[in-house]
Amino acid sequence: MGKLALKKESLDLVKAGLEIEKNILKLSVQKYQSQLRAFEKKHKLSSEEFIKKFKEGKLGDDEEWFDWLFAYKAVNHSKQKISNIKEIAF
Repeated sequence: MGKLALKKESLDLVKAGLEIEKNILKLSVQKYQSQLRAFEKKHKLSSEEFIKKFKEGKLGDDEEWFDWLFAYKAVNHSKQKISNIKEIAF
């Protein structure tokens, strides 16, 4: 694990910035999870089942499938970033 040296004033600023970023990411997760639920309800298919079928090429190239894929990836990406922020020790 790498170490970072900061002055006290800078440390407080970094902590506040990370907290803001974490909150923005949480809002992103909520937004895209809501979109995922809407796609799942509309198509009567879980996102995991959708991803499997999409990767197998069984769904075609409709724009909506790419919107669903984006929302799925956005949720996972945001959750990973939140996890990374939580791992930062001060």
